[in-house]
Amino acid sequence: MKSKYILRVFVVLLLTPLWMRIIWQFIPTRQVSVIIIDKTVKDDTHAKHRSLNWILNHRKYVKRDGSSYEIDKDYFGFFPGEDEQYLIKDFDNMSDAEVDSIASENDMCYFTDTYGVWSDEWYRRKSRLEKSINIYGGLSEKDVLLMLKMKAQKKLVIAEFNILGVPTPTTVKNRFEELFGLKSSGWIGRYITTLDTTNNPDLPQWIVSAYKQQNNGDWKFRKEGMILVNDTGKVIILEAEAELSEAIPDLYTNVTAAKRYNLPEQIIYPYWMEIVSTYSPESKVISEFTINTNNAGDAILKANNIPKRFPAIISHDAEYRFYYFAGDFADNPTKFRFSKLWGMRPLRFLMYNAIDKTDRNRFFWEFYQPLMEKILEEQHEKNKVKT
Repeated sequence: MKSKYILRVFVVLLLTPLWMRIIWQFIPTRQVSVIIIDKTVKDDTHAKHRSLNWILNHRKYVKRDGSSYEIDKDYFGFFPGEDEQYLIKDFDNMSDAEVDSIASENDMCYFTDTYGVWSDEWYRRKSRLEKSINIYGGLSEKDVLLMLKMKAQKKLVIAEFNILGVPTPTTVKNRFEELFGLKSSGWIGRYITTLDTTNNPDLPQWIVSAYKQQNNGDWKFRKEGMILVNDTGKVIILEAEAELSEAIPDLYTNVTAAKRYNLPEQIIYPYWMEIVSTYSPESKVISEFTINTNNAGDAILKANNIPKRFPAIISHDAEYRFYYFAGDFADNPTKFRFSKLWGMRPLRFLMYNAIDKTDRNRFFWEFYQPLMEKILEEQHEKNKVKT
């Protein structure tokens, strides 16, 4: 009797993904026209816009012609090919009228990443160049023009780290900041599981080299901590216990926004972030990063004019619609095979390692997915009102 019960449970569990797939297949599609810009596509994983496409696919959003969004085709930016060949598809060779037409024909644009592709990454097998140069990347004048046109037409604009950093020209960065009332401090940061150079291949070597050069070759760090880098090249290291009460930063969301977007009021954030501020009186800071420094860490931050708490999400929902994510929000290692299964959210605890603080799938399931699903849902509702 007991064996029959176990067998039935096993069969139900086995068939559950099949039923989830069947139900997903019959969910009606929803039309939202999204311009996706990703200039940092180094391989076929499309990591920098992968999470966005997962959600578009999962929620069955389609383009104006009714076709689904394809992760390897439906974006502007860098298109990798075979044998180190590549194509570039962007707005730079378009006329102002063509850019205006694209803005008019679409509902929203999302700049997921503009860091670009560099020679030491693209040509690494042949080691063609000793010093890495930027092959392609950076926010351009035509990119800002597109956002200007979208803003003027009250279309939704979403942008995120690292469009304000290297290799974006200063003049273009300044135009973007003026357009949306933002200001970059020039500082970026990231949590590191261990600062021991002999025990962490993920620790960026350029960070170690720069810090040693600035500190007489010294590198005494062994525990977990944070790296902070300024666009001038200055590097600061904050180590657990020495300068940090908690090594990993926190992301806090105010109560009103947490309810609106179905977000947790607090979650850890283990990846790249930037320190920005807003001076627009109409903009709202709905989420903030917090660096958990102790007294020693507070003194270092103060000496370098770095705030301990700073915006993670800035939104504007008055005369135009705009979101700025001050982190690598769209870069998560999501598994596409689950995007066509209905009812995944109640099972999200199975999708990440709750013990591993560096597992970015946690951030995707607990924060990015509900955030973007709500933003897209609101956009879809606005589209229905127009029609």
